[in-house]
Amino acid sequence: MATSRIDIGSKFLNGEVPSEKDFAEIFNSFVHKDEDKADFKMVETGTDHDSYITPALLRTVFQNSGIISGNCYSPYKEYQDNFSGSTIELEFPPVENSVKVFKNGQLLEEKQDYDLNYKTALISFRGAITDRNIEINYWFQNLDPTATNSDSIFGNSSVPYKETFSAETFNNSTITLKYPPLKLSVIVYKNGQLLREGKDYVQDYDTSVLTFSAPISGRNIEVDYWFKSSIAIAEPEFNTKYVDLTTNQTIKGNKVFDAATESKSFIKTGGTANQYLMADGSVSSSTSSDYDAGHSPFTLETESGYQKLSNGLILQWAFLSYGSTYYNFPISFPTKIGSIVVSTHRESSGNKGYNHVYGLSKTGYNAIIDSDFGFMFAIGY
Repeated sequence: MATSRIDIGSKFLNGEVPSEKDFAEIFNSFVHKDEDKADFKMVETGTDHDSYITPALLRTVFQNSGIISGNCYSPYKEYQDNFSGSTIELEFPPVENSVKVFKNGQLLEEKQDYDLNYKTALISFRGAITDRNIEINYWFQNLDPTATNSDSIFGNSSVPYKETFSAETFNNSTITLKYPPLKLSVIVYKNGQLLREGKDYVQDYDTSVLTFSAPISGRNIEVDYWFKSSIAIAEPEFNTKYVDLTTNQTIKGNKVFDAATESKSFIKTGGTANQYLMADGSVSSSTSSDYDAGHSPFTLETESGYQKLSNGLILQWAFLSYGSTYYNFPISFPTKIGSIVVSTHRESSGNKGYNHVYGLSKTGYNAIIDSDFGFMFAIGY
């Protein structure tokens, strides 16, 4: 059972000295128990704790960065000029809720004007259409994102953006967009009417310059498009995934997480060799810090040791091997000894009742034990 710091404080209320049972609980909790023992693997190499991050923690970084994060999705446009009929089969299966269908520049409403089967990529109009220009804008998943002729934005997250220009001030034949747009993601409206890319305007995706077929004035212009964000993942194995949590990865840069994180192991690499794990769980760069968990040798039961805690308490223990003698504490208590107990171990009951200490000071004590060996435990500050 772990003992919290609040529990420890309750054992010293009103100047009370903990009982032997209290002391054993404190000692077992803070020194011997696995659930409270410092993880020495974290300091075996004494490396930089600030720059380490486990791949399992990355999902929160990317999952809200945009609709793409390494998922190889691309915008697309299809045109059916002078279309007559009731169905259109798209070239690619569209991403759900990404489709916009225009008839002679007017936006149609899904499930009102047409139905769409996302698996078969088939658009079925509610009524027959005769001699109308149809434009369909949508996103699709590029299944071959690393091909040399691919237009995908593989490995990049994307962000939607909108720019508007008032009829009162706009009088021009060109617009330079604020961000370089993704190819085929640009949608332009003039007074709410969709304009046709390649006919009513030309978009240069390298320079971000949009050029109208003729100067426009006295009209409201809206340009909707997507652009690449600064988050990028270049490895091909990230296809269809936010972050691959099952294979080895190299992640650069500092990451900050607001919520608690869990991991079965924590192994640090790189950094400097003068860092120490303290008993309160933090890391110190000071050589031989007072709170360095290295003051706690647990390899042999015959070794003495001590542990300073950040709340000012000091735990000390020692192996006793004489019936009556004077011992020095592993370190001196700066202020006061709160409690000290001695105990013995023997194969049979033997004599009872005269294990005790006397001549107690901040630096040492006399101990009398009724067996060949025993143990001392002390707590103070």
